[in-house]
Amino acid sequence: MPSGYIALIVICCVLAAVLIGAFVTLFLLVRSYLKPEKRSDEDLIVHEKDVKKFSDEWLKEEYVPVWTESRFGYRLKGYFYDFGFAETVVCLHGHNASHISQLKYMELFKKLGYNAFLPDHRYSGSSGGKYITFGAKEKIDAADAINNLKTLRPDVKIAGLFGESMGAATAMLLAPEIPDLGFLIEYCGYANFEGLLSGFLKNKTFRKLGVALIGMVTKAFYGFSPKECDAAEALTKTRCPLLILHSRADQVVAFENALILKGVRPDAETVFFDDSLHARSLCVYPERFESAVVDILERYDRSKQLKSV
Repeated sequence: MPSGYIALIVICCVLAAVLIGAFVTLFLLVRSYLKPEKRSDEDLIVHEKDVKKFSDEWLKEEYVPVWTESRFGYRLKGYFYDFGFAETVVCLHGHNASHISQLKYMELFKKLGYNAFLPDHRYSGSSGGKYITFGAKEKIDAADAINNLKTLRPDVKIAGLFGESMGAATAMLLAPEIPDLGFLIEYCGYANFEGLLSGFLKNKTFRKLGVALIGMVTKAFYGFSPKECDAAEALTKTRCPLLILHSRADQVVAFENALILKGVRPDAETVFFDDSLHARSLCVYPERFESAVVDILERYDRSKQLKSV
């Protein structure tokens, strides 16, 4: 065989090996985020105590367990904290967390006169499911859990949604599906998959390529596409009062995401913190954080009064 053909075969084999290696690396990287080692509630309590805010007294609060059969074939657990108020806020947790991470917000909304409903997402807490989908299927599960709660408790009125990180993206994706939603609070959420990559890839062309490659894996092996996680697009379909909370020092979900969301909803109220890390602004700036939430709740109350006139 001529030496030229041998060289060509060697080059093709090397190229094939490189491409296969690159795909395997991409697949493993995506899987590490979609199916990380699942953290128990006990692990999350330790984490919250170490780096955030947590009180053992919150674990003593009575709740009504709300079990929902997911249309995707597993059970979802929700925690309904009925404090006897007229309205309820749904609080959605972030990536590989559980309702445990939302107990500090449950305390905040209780203080402000609201009940709280804290669902565990798929592959989180006490809920089933084999992997995370960054909001694509979580939004459907959350909608079903809310509807189930309202079926079990017809007196429940959902006033608004609060979400943290992936929970914030899920809340934005879910918001258009809830008629007469009173308010939406998104805290350190991502606008879309491209925005999620913005903290790691500064070049927009590389980001778009990254989203396309990730989409090949998620569609082929996990049954969803990055487009289904486009929170900014979903936000264009909302009209309720919106509060955007984010820190400029966030190294997990880059601050750029907040600016994208503000561009989609210019009427949104915004509070930007300077130096708190991802999902820690409530701990670093508790008074400012609470004041921002109070402001959006007052805006919601004003809109209710106008509707009743």
